[in-house]
Amino acid sequence: MLLGEKIQVIIRAGKKTRISAVVLSCLIWLAGCELRETGYEVFDEGAETAAEPEADGLEFDASEGQNAELEDERWSENRDPFSGEQKQKLLPEQRELIIQYMEAYYHGLASLKTQDMSALFLNTAEDQLLLNESAVDYVTGLRKMQKTDLHLDDYDYELNVTAAETAGDGRTDIWITETSTQNFSQHPEIDTTLYNIVHHFELQDTADGWKIAGHLQWDSIYWNLIREYWDWDSEELVIPEAGSFLPSRVDELLAKAREDMEIRSQQFNSTPKACQYEYDRVQAVAYSSQWVGRRNEEWDDFTGRGGNCQNFVSQCLFAGGIPMDDQGEERWVWNGAEDYSTSWVGVDDFYAYASGNLGDGLMASTDSSYYNGKEGDLICMGSETDWNHIVMISQVVKDEQGNTVDYLINSNTSDVRNFPVGAYPNSYQKLIKIYGWN
Repeated sequence: MLLGEKIQVIIRAGKKTRISAVVLSCLIWLAGCELRETGYEVFDEGAETAAEPEADGLEFDASEGQNAELEDERWSENRDPFSGEQKQKLLPEQRELIIQYMEAYYHGLASLKTQDMSALFLNTAEDQLLLNESAVDYVTGLRKMQKTDLHLDDYDYELNVTAAETAGDGRTDIWITETSTQNFSQHPEIDTTLYNIVHHFELQDTADGWKIAGHLQWDSIYWNLIREYWDWDSEELVIPEAGSFLPSRVDELLAKAREDMEIRSQQFNSTPKACQYEYDRVQAVAYSSQWVGRRNEEWDDFTGRGGNCQNFVSQCLFAGGIPMDDQGEERWVWNGAEDYSTSWVGVDDFYAYASGNLGDGLMASTDSSYYNGKEGDLICMGSETDWNHIVMISQVVKDEQGNTVDYLINSNTSDVRNFPVGAYPNSYQKLIKIYGWN
């Protein structure tokens, strides 16, 4: 077990210098940085607009070592609180290799251009190299097609190592979680935070130093790429004919994303539902911002049991004044961990409730135009037959003409705060318009 090492990293990108704290102790996290101009702003009549940053370039060269400057004296060593003994820690070369990888990944997101990671991987790990570069190809391709500028202006990160196991053949398996703060060009003054992304690194000691034999990231990016071959019970990932499969899968996912964007741009004539009581959007969004990255102990947590996203959204709506509904066929209620409706915790069932309820309780619409959302409305993700994720709009992003072009959202599992929904790998998205309640 690896606990509690700390390091400060100076990240230089373009003309901007940042000092970021990297913590190695229970899992791994990170973020990136490039300076670009943006024509978009978050719609907030009372907010000041940040000055546009000056455009500049950003390159990553693994052959020159890491772009961040590591200084050994910045590492502090934690000790066991009971025995006082020093905890096991990663070798400096292992730390450096992981940070090089993270920099390459985030520099790719900053520039929206996949960086060459070949110097970081074993020569015999071609499939793993292709998988990780394909993940960046997928994310950058998705972000480049959006209506807003989704380059990263800035980033910082926290890396926490949860466990490490060393085998006799010179290999070390390292499990890490990552928490990052990112600043997108569309709204550089707003911090976007992503919590607890899990990474598994497999490192190999070679005559040329430590190299990456494998890396897998537990998120929807990698899941969309390799869901057919993702075996939770196996320690090895085998992708048949990866050289042809992965590029083809990236093309397939990006083509689907373009189709989904066209659907989102369609306008629908929907009639607002009449309701007796208004929905308090301010309170709902405030609750959503408060409980990202942590949990309200007054409610059960479904993380690891199918996900906490719908449970989180239900709590937000309740905080916004929407009462529970235990009347009729359509129900939405929580009476405790042993007594609740499936619509409270399941996205499919909530979608059915929101679209079908006409009596007492929530008044909502699932057939509104996608870009007619407001703060406190919801975005469902998945497909018409399988909704698997739901998020709450925290802010509306408008262009210079006042047209809605994106939303910032808050979510549980995965936990993100003020994340641009256009950057989500789940590209089929539908607005759930919340009107109020009867």
